[in-house]
Amino acid sequence: MSEYNIINYTDDMQERVVEFLTKVFQESDKSFEPDGRHSAFADIERNFMGFWCAFDGKDIVGTVAVKKISDTVCELKGLYVYEKYHGQKTGYRLAETAVKFAKDQGFGKIVLDTMIRHDKALRLYEKIGFRRCERYNDNDKAEIFMEMTL
Repeated sequence: MSEYNIINYTDDMQERVVEFLTKVFQESDKSFEPDGRHSAFADIERNFMGFWCAFDGKDIVGTVAVKKISDTVCELKGLYVYEKYHGQKTGYRLAETAVKFAKDQGFGKIVLDTMIRHDKALRLYEKIGFRRCERYNDNDKAEIFMEMTL
């Protein structure tokens, strides 16, 4: 298993993040829409409280973010990892980084939404302590909603 550096996002990473997201979405037969439904990624510092990138050398191989929903609830967003890095704890370490940040910021709960076809992600979320819950947003693409008490 390789070790990757997880680094806090800085503005100079914006272009590389968009390039990574475009490619990682293509791996999943999805379209990254930075001018549409994924517009939050066009202004990361404004839209997320925290954003981290996993690097293998100089290459971004994964991302994760935390978005504030209320004073007590935040949302895990943007957990994406290239397929060739699956099974190497990259996603786990990214998710742990986001959860620790949420705890350190004083949130009482962290939530997420996902699709049923993302079975690897579901297993990861359950492993780190997320449990299924009721729908909490109007994301018409999401089928599964999860939460973790912090």
